[in-house]
Amino acid sequence: MRFDDVIKELGEFGPYQKRVFFLVCLVSIFGEFQVLVGVFTLAIPEHRCAIPGLENDTYESQGEWHVTLVNQSIPWQSDQNRFSQCQLYKTGSSNVTSRCDRWVYSRETFRSTFVTETNMVCDRISLRTYANMFYMGGLLIGSLTLGSLSDIIGRKKVMVAGVVGQVVFSVAAGCVSSFIQFAIMRFFTSFFLIGVYLSTFILAMEIVGPSKRKFIGIVINYVWCLAGFVQTAAAYGIRDWQFLHLLLSVPSAVMLSYFCLVPESPRWLVNVGRVKEASDIVRKIAKENQADLSEKTSSLQDVEMEGQGNKIWHMLTIPVLLVRTLVIFFNWMVCSMVYYGLNLNAGNLSGNLYLNFFLLTLVELLSYVVTLPLLDVVGRRLLQCCFMLISGVACISTLFPVIYGSSGTAWITLTLSLVGKFGASAAFAIIYIYTAELFPTVMRNSGLGLSSTTARIGGILAPYIADLGNVVGGDLAVILPLLIFGSLSLAAGLCALILPETANRKLPDTVQDAKNFGRLPNNDIKEMLEVTENEIKVEKLDIVVDAKSVDRHLASDNKSSVGANENKSSVGANENKSSVGANENKNSVGANENKNSVGANENKSSVGANENKSSEGANENKSSVGANENKSSVGANENKSSEGANENKNSVGANETTQGNTNEGFISDTRQ
Repeated sequence: MRFDDVIKELGEFGPYQKRVFFLVCLVSIFGEFQVLVGVFTLAIPEHRCAIPGLENDTYESQGEWHVTLVNQSIPWQSDQNRFSQCQLYKTGSSNVTSRCDRWVYSRETFRSTFVTETNMVCDRISLRTYANMFYMGGLLIGSLTLGSLSDIIGRKKVMVAGVVGQVVFSVAAGCVSSFIQFAIMRFFTSFFLIGVYLSTFILAMEIVGPSKRKFIGIVINYVWCLAGFVQTAAAYGIRDWQFLHLLLSVPSAVMLSYFCLVPESPRWLVNVGRVKEASDIVRKIAKENQADLSEKTSSLQDVEMEGQGNKIWHMLTIPVLLVRTLVIFFNWMVCSMVYYGLNLNAGNLSGNLYLNFFLLTLVELLSYVVTLPLLDVVGRRLLQCCFMLISGVACISTLFPVIYGSSGTAWITLTLSLVGKFGASAAFAIIYIYTAELFPTVMRNSGLGLSSTTARIGGILAPYIADLGNVVGGDLAVILPLLIFGSLSLAAGLCALILPETANRKLPDTVQDAKNFGRLPNNDIKEMLEVTENEIKVEKLDIVVDAKSVDRHLASDNKSSVGANENKSSVGANENKSSVGANENKNSVGANENKNSVGANENKSSVGANENKSSEGANENKSSVGANENKSSVGANENKSSEGANENKNSVGANETTQGNTNEGFISDTRQ
């Protein structure tokens, strides 16, 4: 018995699982706050160089005198329709410029951001990219270490440690004022955050039934989108980065209660040999779900869990699993790259930042709504492929309005970006579920952790790819990043076709299970066995009657004997000599008009060939084993062999052959 069978008896998604799942959803909410808060706290508002010597200089005009002073001090960039952000005229010159060291920022959208507080613009603008890199680096290291650690010490311990770390460092990040401090706090925030998210997600997947995994995998993303809407509203209402950051960080302290509310994964406990603890949790689940379990099931005595101690590298030693693992890693990397690239690019799209972020969150929610009903209908593999292709085509198509369009076609760029986000979001949701189903229990969390690690590599690369425009310049500056995003999406979508389908399949528990995954499904094997069994039944109808089968099936309650008590009967003698019955003994197989049949309608018994008349009995008793109208034959064409008395026609045999014992599947249905 597999652990999935235990879950089915407990209830695949009973009250206990729903309660735990609700707590997991809170992790998703607080996780979204931290992952995407940088869209607002690291936003770069409109700015220009500050006028030298004017301490109360502002971005907004203070009057005619201020406009005149700005025109005399700051070069105008006609190609970008704005004042220079990094250059100002030297004192007494209208042609010679120099780099500025002070800036003024627009307060129309933000009152302050971490960028405005630390002046991460011009020569320091790369620090913004590094800040995002540090955060993604924390996700990467956390996925690699905490993901594997949860397979060793348990899901719950990693979750609790992660909650403490996330709360402490996320709150601290909102209280610092230097780049180094901010980067370190954000690194450890993401480091612990990914440990919490991966552990709780895996725990939820391991305590629900196979038919509900895709449901929780998608619904948890609904909650992620809900958090996105809440964050948009909070950012719109609070324009100061520190207040916003603290508002989105402090509530995560509620997760400290998870130490008492969330159980350890019973599946993991069984796998590491702690069956007693797992049994206690199973009994608790059964009690809350009001499920009746036998003592044998609740004690988990017969649960089959093999492969304890297997590590993720075992997947890499088997060619078929190596290929699948690399395809999974590649899809994770590309999904993350495109997903975060488009989210963090919200400020670069035309229009209002808050509206753009809201629309990006809305299409993400729409992608999950579309994905949920299609997962079982279309399957994981084909959907993953299609959504990655959609994202890739949209990204590449963005090139055309950017290069050949004008300001009036900016809405096309925004629309294509939304379509790209739609595809990337759907693919990201599917790959989470797909990965959890493809990796076996003994390394599921490690596998998901390593997959998340490759995703963070994509997240780290995303801002650098987007910044390639600062290196190459010209039209290629616009084309190259989008071309990379789009091309990689297309490649990842096509590679997904290599993976096996996992819809409504039992989770693999061992490496061997994972290796066999994607081969002939159990249902197909069952159908083949049924077909084979039917073929055997058909073959059993082609039999030859022998003395043993006649004695076994035709003896009782029919006053019929073959070779008993003064009755000499031979079946299959030399040269077709066969007699059943002598000395006025009525020995028949089907006497007094009793029709004895084997496998025929209206008491017609036939196992044999055409027109071979063989009778065993007397008094016009017609008993047939073979052909039409009580013609019994075991033999060949029109061969009549009889030997007996008192008009008793008895023939068994054909064409001077000796009756053989070719099949023992003879069945008789004698009625008097």
